Amino acid sequence: TTLSSLNFLDIFIIALLIYITIKLLRETHSISVVAGVLMLLGFYGLALLFDLPLTSLVLRSFFGVFLIIIAIIFQRELRRFFSTFGFLGVARRFMPPSEMAMKTVSHSVGRMASEKIGALIIFPGREQINRHLEGGNRLNGEISEPLLLSIFDKTSPGHDGATIIESNRIRKFAVHLPLAEQIEKVRHLGLRHRAALGLSERSDAFIIVVSEERGFISVVQNGKIMQMQDEAELRRRLLEFYKEKFPQLNLFNLSRWFVKNVLLLTISFIIALGIFSVVNSRFALVQRNFVVTPEFSNIPAEIIINDVSPQEVILTLKGRGSDFDVFKPESLRVLVDVGALFNITKAGWHRVSITDKEIESPFNLSVIKIDPLSIRVQIIKKDSSVPPVK
Repeated sequence: TTLSSLNFLDIFIIALLIYITIKLLRETHSISVVAGVLMLLGFYGLALLFDLPLTSLVLRSFFGVFLIIIAIIFQRELRRFFSTFGFLGVARRFMPPSEMAMKTVSHSVGRMASEKIGALIIFPGREQINRHLEGGNRLNGEISEPLLLSIFDKTSPGHDGATIIESNRIRKFAVHLPLAEQIEKVRHLGLRHRAALGLSERSDAFIIVVSEERGFISVVQNGKIMQMQDEAELRRRLLEFYKEKFPQLNLFNLSRWFVKNVLLLTISFIIALGIFSVVNSRFALVQRNFVVTPEFSNIPAEIIINDVSPQEVILTLKGRGSDFDVFKPESLRVLVDVGALFNITKAGWHRVSITDKEIESPFNLSVIKIDPLSIRVQIIKKDSSVPPVK
């Protein structure tokens, strides 16, 4: 079937949704959970195929509350999914920090690492993080090394909290973050790392952590902790983060983004095309032919229907594929009311028209063709000889 422009738009929208979903699942490390659900679906299909009643019953009961289970398991991912669409509709009035500001932050972090001063600095991405934050003091100060060093000085009352940097300003400090649930990743690290990991599990923020005990610089992003070798690597990672999250709209950046995501885009398009094919086959309008033997009702007592020519009528029905899936052909009838026909009691051959009135069909399927449009019926009187065919 030829795809129309609306079909392509339909497939494109579904492919976009699939792309965003897979992207979020990869960033939140939930692919293994999805694989487990797909495995259960596969077991259920095999149970139906090989007629395993106990397995089918158990899995059917499980899938009865499947949506509730999915909502519970993926509640964090679902929040991020819908918040992502919120930002597609409402653009953020946000400018990334200048390269000079990034250099200042990187140099300040390097100095704090050498002096083993603990620090926790957050650069928000496209997703809002305010609902994950607690407390804090609004500052809105210009980024500078003395200001950063004073915030994280051990004598400062807010040195244990996190500092939020947006554009070229330090917006807030002494902010409290949600703690990570993946404790095994931070078992040998401090509370700052666990807090940074907790926020990275819930958002796309770029988080810098300086270890007070070891003087290490770490970047926490998308649930991963990466140790930096020096401030130069930190600055490079920070630049890459902002280029990815807030790219300048030009042909080079678009082509680079496409090359980077071509595999995921292709997979998303193939899945969307497969879903479209299945849905289209079930819900698209199709035509099917059915062979029906005419039946007769209200036959007068004094006559007998001796013969019918032709003895079968071909009906062409139109409807959705899903309606045909549940349609029972035996419910389709061609019923001729003999008593309503004029002069039908006369012996011999009579031509009877087949119209929509004589057809009993489901309300969700329409009859678009009747072949033939009439049949010949041979009538004989009871206790009389059969007249010859003319």
